[in-house]
Amino acid sequence: MTLTVQLYTMLSMAAMGIYIGAAIDTYGRFTRKRPSFNWFVACSDLLFWLMQALVVFYILLQANNGEIRFYIFLALLCGYAAYQSLFRRLYQTLLERLITIVIQTYRITIKLIVVLLINPIKYLLKVLYSLCMMVLSACLAVILFLLRIIWRPIKWLLFLLYKWTGLNQQVNKLKPIFRKMKGFLQSMRKKKE
Repeated sequence: MTLTVQLYTMLSMAAMGIYIGAAIDTYGRFTRKRPSFNWFVACSDLLFWLMQALVVFYILLQANNGEIRFYIFLALLCGYAAYQSLFRRLYQTLLERLITIVIQTYRITIKLIVVLLINPIKYLLKVLYSLCMMVLSACLAVILFLLRIIWRPIKWLLFLLYKWTGLNQQVNKLKPIFRKMKGFLQSMRKKKE
């Protein structure tokens, strides 16, 4: 391994140490530590560290074809220490600001969608519903009016037929029978109660 490759490997591993420090802070910010053991947190921690190991190995593979030497671990440790002492506060401040900006952007986007899209659609649906109800009420009123106009002559004609055919006399004969049946049914109901 040439001196240039070694220097490139050292610099890339120091940068990866800074990256791992930032990744740990980001992961810690987005995950809540629970006081008791939790399988979900344990699995997500394991996946996080596997991803970090894969990223570091990929960079190492690009830098020196994956040769692992003792100074690589020292460079990672130096990069992590540099992050902790020099960049941690700055990164955490930037991360918090970025999170705040993303949350505010999300809230503004939701409010814009509600104001510009959902509220007008609700208003249009209310107006459409009101118009439909008005049209249906008007149509129903017209139909009822027409039925009244048509029904009066038919009613008058049926009444005349009722009188001329003598059905009224037959109905008058049946009325006492219906009254007796009604009285009988009422007396049966009272007995059941």
